[in-house]
Amino acid sequence: MRQTGFILFLLPVFFPFILSGQVVYEELRDSLSTINSTDTLLVDSIQDKRFDHIQAPVLEIDTTKSIYFWNITERTGEIIPVRPDTFLTDYFNRTNVEGMGISVAYLGNLGLPTESRIFFERDDRSQFMFSDPYRAYAKTPGNFDFLNTKIPYSNISYQRAGDRAVREERLQALLAFNVGKKINIGFDVDYLYARGFYTSQAAKHMEWVCFGNYISDRHQLHLFFNPSDYTNAENGGIEDDRWISHPDYMDRRVSNTLEIPVRFSNVWNHIKGKQIYLNYHYNLGFEREIQYKTDSGNVIKQFIPVSSIIYTFDYKERKKKFYSTGTLIDDYYNKTNWFEDDRLANDSTSYRLLSNTLALSLREGFSDWAKFDLTAFLTYEIHNFTTMDSLNHEEKQSTVYVGGELFKRKGKILRYKAQGKYGILGNNFGDFDISGNIETRIPVGRDTASINANAFIKNLSPTYYENRYRSKYFQWDNKFEKVTKVFIGGNIDIPHTKTNFGLGVENLTNYIYFDKTGYPKQFGKNIQILGVFLNQNFQLKALHWDNQFVYQKSGRADIVPLPDFTAYSSLYVHFKIAKVLTIQMGVNAHYWTKYYAPAYEPATQQFKLQDEVKVGNYPLLGGFLNCHLKQTRFFIEYYNASALFITPTEYFSLPHYPVNPTVLKLGLSVNFIN
Repeated sequence: MRQTGFILFLLPVFFPFILSGQVVYEELRDSLSTINSTDTLLVDSIQDKRFDHIQAPVLEIDTTKSIYFWNITERTGEIIPVRPDTFLTDYFNRTNVEGMGISVAYLGNLGLPTESRIFFERDDRSQFMFSDPYRAYAKTPGNFDFLNTKIPYSNISYQRAGDRAVREERLQALLAFNVGKKINIGFDVDYLYARGFYTSQAAKHMEWVCFGNYISDRHQLHLFFNPSDYTNAENGGIEDDRWISHPDYMDRRVSNTLEIPVRFSNVWNHIKGKQIYLNYHYNLGFEREIQYKTDSGNVIKQFIPVSSIIYTFDYKERKKKFYSTGTLIDDYYNKTNWFEDDRLANDSTSYRLLSNTLALSLREGFSDWAKFDLTAFLTYEIHNFTTMDSLNHEEKQSTVYVGGELFKRKGKILRYKAQGKYGILGNNFGDFDISGNIETRIPVGRDTASINANAFIKNLSPTYYENRYRSKYFQWDNKFEKVTKVFIGGNIDIPHTKTNFGLGVENLTNYIYFDKTGYPKQFGKNIQILGVFLNQNFQLKALHWDNQFVYQKSGRADIVPLPDFTAYSSLYVHFKIAKVLTIQMGVNAHYWTKYYAPAYEPATQQFKLQDEVKVGNYPLLGGFLNCHLKQTRFFIEYYNASALFITPTEYFSLPHYPVNPTVLKLGLSVNFIN
């Protein structure tokens, strides 16, 4: 008890010294309880997960391993070693939309827009807000796994559910190979096609990545080319929720979910984009002789980087089209606000970004006094927006940012990072984003606890689309003030007890949201958000019980509605057959308390306020068989089994958007290393 009290006492001591741009849940997610080596297919790539986000550069990784993976920071290309998603535990759940976070709200079908119910999981609204609901599927240079492999490596993953009429399928393929020791080239393809269990609910995604990297003592190069194409049908939700919750109350029976009436059909959203990204480091340094402790006294020369000259090029292109081949959707909107109301819906807008960053970095570890990385950068961004007026309206915005990064990646006791940027010229003049993180370890009994604290402060200009937009059903011109966000939080991870506890508080000023009419509004006062997180896993021989709990409280539930309590729990047995086949078999559940969940607006693809329907207080249960045989993972899941015995069957993820009914899901993932 004294040690626990001491840990809790240390948290507020650390807070004043830290500024962090990572929300507390990201730290919790990176600090999940230890998983046995049998739970991964590529054990060589495993690093110390409690320090994944601030680890040493890839050049310090043991390159004798056959394959290793890393992410990069998008602005400066700093390398962060990571573990690929090769874990067996919860593999089946990660293929579902519900498994993309502790609690994810979505339109009920794989591939459709999503929003996390956990406030601290939500990112800032981007310059092209129409892509934001697809962030869970999108690949970026910052979340993509670059790799180096001594032998060709490929992975094929496939998942499937439902019969032909409603089937959902997703095929993912990765191929990577090295050309010599320093060059790696690869291709990643992600194809998703989900017809949907409800009328006009289909989703089709086609995204692929061509990537490459060159890593040597003097040079470090990353290339990333990513065309993407997302199309999904819109139905506005089902006409009457009783078709799901109380089917006996309806005047007729339906034989399958496709017969349930929806609000409209023959309406689609289509988002197409591409990204071309390049990051280059030129390292300046010297060679140092290192002698092996052997009888022969072998000596090698190791390159020690002192500083780096960094250049980053980033080009993004996004296009949105919202269209209909019928007039049924017109009944869904108020005609007094229409723009060109005599035509079918055929809205379009586009966005382009051209960004160049030049940075200078002083590297950590080249001397006894060089205890951290220090980087300064200058970024010039050009944004181009095209919106629909009587004639297409085109507007350009530009911004110059200066900023810096401070990283300490080495050290068993203390590691930290701080980063910030400030707008000195252009449309975002005066904007700033300062963040930081500190992590340390202290002994707790026979174990070592990891304590992490983080915070950030942001002052951000409204995005272009928050201020101005034109479409058939929505048009607005706003002059919003800058949005201020201040966050402070931390977490404690105790591997011995498989406990991870965290908390966070965020203050919002001039928060921008979408009101009940679907229009953006700004709340000029302060809003406080409190979040408390607990991951607690238990094990009794072969029996495992893994849990994630979140408590949230919004100071203005009418502006930022959140469920008070959210949970994910998985109870399973873990055993082996013939020492080669690992099996996990059990049940899992997603749960959140009832609240006025945001409604979805198809025309703008944003989540708006509503106070008519509460969603929640229904456990979404499933049974699963999760298996691992050599380089292969596969699963069978009985999804939404709770619909068989819990009434009323209120399995709605968002107002008027039920999740899929009871269905059998299959999945397979195979690694080929040869």
